[in-house]
Amino acid sequence: MSKQGVRVCAALLGCCATMLATLGTAWGDDGRGLRRGGDPGEVTISGVSAGAAMAIQYAVAHSSSIRGVGSIAGPAWGCADGSVSQAINSCMCGSPVPAARVDAARALAASGAIDPLSSGKPAALRRAFVFHSPNDKTVVTSASAANVAFLGAFIGQPPSVDLGNPADGSDHAGHGILAPEGSDACRLDRQEKSYVRRCGAKDNAGDLLHALYLGSAPDPTRRVNAIPATEIWSFDQASLVERVKATRVRVSPDELRFGFIPWSTQRRKNFDMAAKGYLYVPPSCRGQNALCKVHVALHGCKQDAKTFARESGYNHWAEHYRMIVVYPAIEPGTNLAGEACSARLPELADYSAVEPNVNGCWDWWGYLDSVGSRTRYLTKQGPQMRVIEHIVRELTSPIH
Repeated sequence: MSKQGVRVCAALLGCCATMLATLGTAWGDDGRGLRRGGDPGEVTISGVSAGAAMAIQYAVAHSSSIRGVGSIAGPAWGCADGSVSQAINSCMCGSPVPAARVDAARALAASGAIDPLSSGKPAALRRAFVFHSPNDKTVVTSASAANVAFLGAFIGQPPSVDLGNPADGSDHAGHGILAPEGSDACRLDRQEKSYVRRCGAKDNAGDLLHALYLGSAPDPTRRVNAIPATEIWSFDQASLVERVKATRVRVSPDELRFGFIPWSTQRRKNFDMAAKGYLYVPPSCRGQNALCKVHVALHGCKQDAKTFARESGYNHWAEHYRMIVVYPAIEPGTNLAGEACSARLPELADYSAVEPNVNGCWDWWGYLDSVGSRTRYLTKQGPQMRVIEHIVRELTSPIH
């Protein structure tokens, strides 16, 4: 080989080495966990099903710092009133039809249990989005109507509302979140695994984020269509749970020992939260001084948090918005089969000595609270709410 050829080969090898080094930095976990220096003035939150309920709870409780909230197939704020039977019978199944409890939210604000309001309105919370398929058999449309009414009254302007589209079948979708990468069928087929449903190109996350940030229809050309699974990093959620536990938080037991002794499992002692959560940091937000938006995305009952992080569609819009997406996680349960509205839950369930959470739901009816005093879950003192607050604080703390 000539000297010129050797030089060309050396140059090519050098370029390849540089590219590999760059890819190694850009396409692998950088080990920084939640320390991202995100913008504390640009935090939004959303969720699906029970995650939607928790998202609204958090946004209402932290309305001085959360700018927007999205609900996908979720019940209305405060509907359960600390009662599991009411959560299922009314909030999910519409019997009786749930009401918008905006006066209760305002009363909590006046008491100091949640962020204060100014002239009856939140300081930061300005936008909301609601998606609900009329064919949802788990959380019925009357729940969605109460959600829309509550958010409109609390925020002071109506949320963006999407009830699906006959063109892609999303108006007949089953319960869950809709995404082009979904692994479940659009309609209920009782083969559900992920509750991330594919209804053509319907993209709940894209519609939601556009409503919260732009107030307009999404531009599909801005969507990144391929996000490697290796780009979804885990973070240490257990250490944040431990911070809250260190303040001696009491929780309701979740099982009976020897058939009659109320007992808290380790899962319950950890507020039913998993040891790991998940995180997607788009390339433009990986620099030391990148001041990016933060979006908190909460999975629903029966959903695996990592699958939700991979398939739900939020990551595909993260680069467009320069937005870090964080996925807090509930420890999976045993998952009961069937739809919630197949039978009415007796009110006797409200007086049980234990409060199990078999479907791995967020605490939107007070299962962590004691019988007779289930109000903490709606306030800033709710254990899961406090862990999410720590997550947001970590993401938005300045990096020195």
